[in-house]
Amino acid sequence: MPKSRLQRHFPNVIEYWTVPEEKLSFSFSDDDDDDEYLADLRSLTATTITKQERILNLLSTFTNNLFFRQSSPEGMWGMPILSDDPGVDANSWESKWCWEMYFFPGMPDQLKIEGFTNQIIKPISMIHYPEYYYEYPHLDSDRTKEVTLPSIISELFDTYFSLEPALQKSIDSAISYTVSAVELSDRRKTLSLLSSFTSLETMINIEYDGVKIEKCEACGQPKFSVSRKFREYLLKYIGSSDTNKKKFNSFYSLRSKLVHTGRQLQTETLFAEVEKETKYSELVTRIEILQLGKLGIVNWLYHRYLSAS
Repeated sequence: MPKSRLQRHFPNVIEYWTVPEEKLSFSFSDDDDDDEYLADLRSLTATTITKQERILNLLSTFTNNLFFRQSSPEGMWGMPILSDDPGVDANSWESKWCWEMYFFPGMPDQLKIEGFTNQIIKPISMIHYPEYYYEYPHLDSDRTKEVTLPSIISELFDTYFSLEPALQKSIDSAISYTVSAVELSDRRKTLSLLSSFTSLETMINIEYDGVKIEKCEACGQPKFSVSRKFREYLLKYIGSSDTNKKKFNSFYSLRSKLVHTGRQLQTETLFAEVEKETKYSELVTRIEILQLGKLGIVNWLYHRYLSAS
């Protein structure tokens, strides 16, 4: 496999299976001249890539790393790194039109398997839950750190795949917003933060689905406001304390400010002229809320697992 001392993306091979219930089929129109072979190939491609995307999204949600598939078909201009230590030779390089993909001769044949490959690498380290999410966030910012997993990851996968389809689809929405929050965390800070909030609110809607909200007889306002549901959900699935209550209230106030006024974080732009303390404070807040978005899903699934045990 190609490697580089300068690489920031680390290719992994994922092996998985699909079941008949996951097969995606396509109907033909009258003017569709595809033969049966092409139809089967298209169905196989759609089924396997859909399953792959689901697993990658789950890994990006359950872990502190981003797992993704390079999928840009239109290509891009890129500068091939012909040497890890090019020196002055780099002055003679020029950009090339590139496909965003990872490939080497023989790779397609290696990916044709009939069963799981016997592992010859050491097992991935398991970090105790819940410290994994509080003490080791955002590991992709340090490329020298190896990928680690939370100690409950098997339970999370088991619980997710045991959900009824309708509920699983709702959880998928929250997961999608969390993955977007991770993907945007360095490039679109405010949108990343809003994606984390949206992930949380999706889980809150799942938690309170079907719950009848009573109104105050005196003023007619809902007794269980949106802000209170936000706070109560986090107190239940993250941790109940006076300190947390104040923190969650402040997070909801921040969410409301961003949504209702259209404001952005002060550090949104690359060269924002803000004080060092502000940069650090906003970074910590973004990481905290990103992890809350993950934990809102993780702890909901883990509570469900414990209830079923």
